[in-house]
Amino acid sequence: MRDAFKHLTFVAGALSACLAFSTAALAQDNSATQGDSSVTVESENAVIGDTETEEAVKAGITRDTGWYPKLRIGGSASLNWNRNVDGVNDGTAFSFGVQLKGALDGVYKNLEWQNKLEIEHQQTKTPSIDHWIKSTDKFDFQSLLLFRIPGAEWVGPFARFRLQSSLLPGYYSTDKDLVVRFYKFGTKIDEKEGVKLLKVRALAAQDQVKLSSSFEPLLLSESAGFFISPYSTEMLNINFTAGVAGQHLISDGGFVGFDDDDDDAYYDVIELKDTNSFGVEGQLTLDGVFVGYVNWSLSGSIYYPIIMDEDHGLKDEELIHSDVEAKISVRMASWASLDYALTAKLHPFVTEKWQLTNTILFNIGFDVF
Repeated sequence: MRDAFKHLTFVAGALSACLAFSTAALAQDNSATQGDSSVTVESENAVIGDTETEEAVKAGITRDTGWYPKLRIGGSASLNWNRNVDGVNDGTAFSFGVQLKGALDGVYKNLEWQNKLEIEHQQTKTPSIDHWIKSTDKFDFQSLLLFRIPGAEWVGPFARFRLQSSLLPGYYSTDKDLVVRFYKFGTKIDEKEGVKLLKVRALAAQDQVKLSSSFEPLLLSESAGFFISPYSTEMLNINFTAGVAGQHLISDGGFVGFDDDDDDAYYDVIELKDTNSFGVEGQLTLDGVFVGYVNWSLSGSIYYPIIMDEDHGLKDEELIHSDVEAKISVRMASWASLDYALTAKLHPFVTEKWQLTNTILFNIGFDVF
């Protein structure tokens, strides 16, 4: 049942995105009657940059009724060879990745519907592991509906939906012999020795064990409230949203790393649990364009659940969910860019540890439209 719901959600989202993009393409044929000539290609691209179409409105561009689609497909690759380097395993390390960034904005007078889809996946081969392992796996879809109050377009109500997950199953790989211990949901680290294990598996060097399935865990969230855009220029845009929110974690029996003690011969994982919650949320976003080819953004959000259907043994500040993301992109050509991204996530219903991702990539991509 959970598998069916999970895949049904994904299929529905994919079909909606395809339908929306198709509608946008048809709408472009009638753009002359929609009056969108007020936005030139040069001015829009200067602000949108790295497919961040939704930021065009926030940057102060006046857009008339119509559809504003954008789709960029790209990839990245790296090769590294080492021999007799202190602290580095001898051998060749290779990685390659693919990216898809799409956006679709619909505008009708003071009503705007902003949609954004980001898919990133990267596979890496290291000298210490014989097989390929995924180093990046991101599926992120956001849909934002907002109404700009006439005479005060910088403020108004909004409603947002977001889906976050991974494309492929998750595995743990090892370069040494060890034992994987599977603990049940709710186990505490200082009490784990007295808890009955769900199962135990001996893992030989160069072997791997599956911890999660495709699109698992799946995080669905929805929120509604008010937005404020108090300052908006090409170099700096400030946007703030606050309101009530709901969050749904669908795990389908997956596991996540539990204990990072590397001094023993064990790798401990703990069972994830489906959780539905309701609370309050706030988000601050800063972004802009430095010199026409350097785009940057910094965003942070906090979600605090008030009502939950599962007791995770957390209280007060331990319940805070946080997301921080910083990006800077240097456009070297219309088809190439050098990108840096730092992502920090704290989702205590998944793990009580900060999840950190630090990436520098040379990307090659092409705008489909």
